[in-house]
Amino acid sequence: MKKILFFIVIAALFCGCDTPEQLKSVRQSFVIFRYVDEEYKDYIITVDNSGDNSHIMNGIYNFPKLKRDEPYFGGGETYDICELATEEKVIALHDHYYAYYPYPNIHGIGHKSVRNGKWKDICDTNPLELPILCHEGEIYSEGRCFEGFSLDKITKKKREELTIDDIVNAINKVIDEGKLDKYSVKFNFD
Repeated sequence: MKKILFFIVIAALFCGCDTPEQLKSVRQSFVIFRYVDEEYKDYIITVDNSGDNSHIMNGIYNFPKLKRDEPYFGGGETYDICELATEEKVIALHDHYYAYYPYPNIHGIGHKSVRNGKWKDICDTNPLELPILCHEGEIYSEGRCFEGFSLDKITKKKREELTIDDIVNAINKVIDEGKLDKYSVKFNFD
């Protein structure tokens, strides 16, 4: 009986199944990027297809809008896309890296297109009627993803407590120390 239990435990350890914590970590990640040309941060990005359209207005996600003093992985609220005309959409990090904040789903699920229109004009146009300049992936020279467990390690805080300031300070330190490859994974936006 002990041998059977031993083999079951060993098999479970090597089956490659994701634990609930690993699955949660994948959903709780933080993406940073560099633009090919920083002018692209002014152009409208739309969702061309998505399975769930409940938080999409005129091709743009309107959820979540995060609050600076609340946990980053908390929740957020919906917003009027006209806010995007005047509000910042990216937060600058060191060495020309950026992250979308407080509207992280500007880059989110689904195929995205960069439109021939600027965010400042979002309220005066239907972005889906604007000509497509390029696929979203073409505006970035590099993308990196910090999984939740990496953020836990570099911030030394519980993920549920992390604010954007905690994350930005930690990632800037990682950038400055040349440890991006240690804590993040490079990826393509395609």
